[in-house]
Amino acid sequence: MTSISSADLVGKRTGPVEHRVDARWVMAYAAGIDDLSDAYFDNRDGKPLGIHPVFPVCLEWPVLVASMAEHGVDMRRSVHATHDLHLVAPLVADETYMTTATIVGAEQRKPGVYLGWRFDTSDSAGRVVCQTWQGNLFLGATLVGEALWTEPLAPLPGFATKAGVPRSCDLLVPRNMAHVYTECARIWNPIHTDRAVATANGIGDPLLHGTATLALAVSALVSRVLEGDATRVRRITARFAGRVELPNALTLEYSRCGTAGVCFSMRTADGQTALRDGHFIYI
Repeated sequence: MTSISSADLVGKRTGPVEHRVDARWVMAYAAGIDDLSDAYFDNRDGKPLGIHPVFPVCLEWPVLVASMAEHGVDMRRSVHATHDLHLVAPLVADETYMTTATIVGAEQRKPGVYLGWRFDTSDSAGRVVCQTWQGNLFLGATLVGEALWTEPLAPLPGFATKAGVPRSCDLLVPRNMAHVYTECARIWNPIHTDRAVATANGIGDPLLHGTATLALAVSALVSRVLEGDATRVRRITARFAGRVELPNALTLEYSRCGTAGVCFSMRTADGQTALRDGHFIYI
């Protein structure tokens, strides 16, 4: 579609979609981003598996696809623009989760129409475990009607100064990572794996998923800042600023901000910004 109506979409809710999160999925997700921390794999002697902080995107993807299909929005022309994940409590394996998607806003931007969603995920007892505010750009689309928001996006943390010494680390991304991540995360969008589809929809060569790029950054921060304890993570925000072509060599730049946070960004091998305005909040 080339036009998107704010009045027809904003406020619409899709779901819930139910998922059983088992050990196989938890391990596969971590393996798909090459995070081999024992926390995600060692379940000997009844030890509970940890779950990667970015794993909720796996639960949100099917309901996002359903929301797009229900309202006639073409997924193939969509690129992930912004992400703001709030973890109320760590997810656990061998649990059933329910996720809903609500379209909370629409506005025209230069590349196309920006749509905002809120995802709410609850456990089998009905307790909310995480919420995500996500923005997607629909390239080349035109908004019909005025910009409309039913709720403001959550404000970014107000870090006044960077308190720590800037640091960096390099992360290698192999050519096959988009295919591996697609299958391990169960997040399939052909613009990431199919050259014909990506080219036909103005993307060019397939790109790495935004959530995979974000997960790589978060894995590095959990290891370097939290000594591997992902259960301390409470909020992750980022803007997807550029293309991550494959293969690539990414550089994560980060510094402590405030007393329980890290600001971060990521650059590609050719110096382009891949992630910006990143915030990693923990307890």
